[in-house]
Amino acid sequence: MFKYYLEIIKPGIVFGNVILIIGSFLFASSRSFFCLCLFFYTVIGTSLVISSACIFNNLIDRDIDQKMKRTSNRVLPKEILSSTLVLVFAIFLGISGIFILGLLVNYLSMILSIFGFFVYIVLYTLLYKRKSIYSTFIGSFSGSTPSIIGYTAVTNTIDLCSVLLFSIFIFWQMAHFYSISIVRIEDYKKANIPVFSVIKGVFITKRHIFYYIFSFTFFSSSLTFLGYTSFIFLLFSSIFNFYWLFLSFFNLKKDNNKKNAIQLFYYSILVVIIFNILISIDFLF
Repeated sequence: MFKYYLEIIKPGIVFGNVILIIGSFLFASSRSFFCLCLFFYTVIGTSLVISSACIFNNLIDRDIDQKMKRTSNRVLPKEILSSTLVLVFAIFLGISGIFILGLLVNYLSMILSIFGFFVYIVLYTLLYKRKSIYSTFIGSFSGSTPSIIGYTAVTNTIDLCSVLLFSIFIFWQMAHFYSISIVRIEDYKKANIPVFSVIKGVFITKRHIFYYIFSFTFFSSSLTFLGYTSFIFLLFSSIFNFYWLFLSFFNLKKDNNKKNAIQLFYYSILVVIIFNILISIDFLF
């Protein structure tokens, strides 16, 4: 039974967001102080809110998941768990996470977690996912929220640096998901989900991936030129970012769309891990 509850919180998504939290928290701490307890509360509190959001997403999208090959064997479409118990579990996790952030971190981080939850569940999942090709852009605001939560947990303020981090991860999210949308385009067609690749076509989607990677690279570099990171960060991040851009550019001319999109998808994961490692240890340089 435990494994089913673990599955519905989407541990892969939670872990990916924890990387953003840790990177931005350590980055902010390097400019002030590091508190282990604060770090622990930030990661746990935000992870609980994200887990809650993932469960609500699973509950709302049960009908879609039944139509898609990738998701048809999930716990809720197969009715392995009671929807009522799952709903109670989601509410418990969400409230617990919000209270941990509000009481043990700061109110700003708590408010940002509520913002991320609202965007993901209400705006993205309920209102736009089934109706608009721009739902991905809306959802990217939620996906970038963990980075700003990690930063504000330390600083308790929103400044230019935090806004830059937030923007950087929006561009990363867009390039990352558009790659997924090409790989899983047939599933989205079956479920009648109007993602960008389905409505606008694969070639235009690949072109937009290039634009987003370029923007990610530009804004990442701006961290250095605005004095927030070192030139060592700029050097190493540029190596990975420009190779990602290189892959995207040459994939525009190739016909094996699924294979190329998978390549971009996995490389984007490497890029975001490297980026967060670099900002975490940049104080050493």
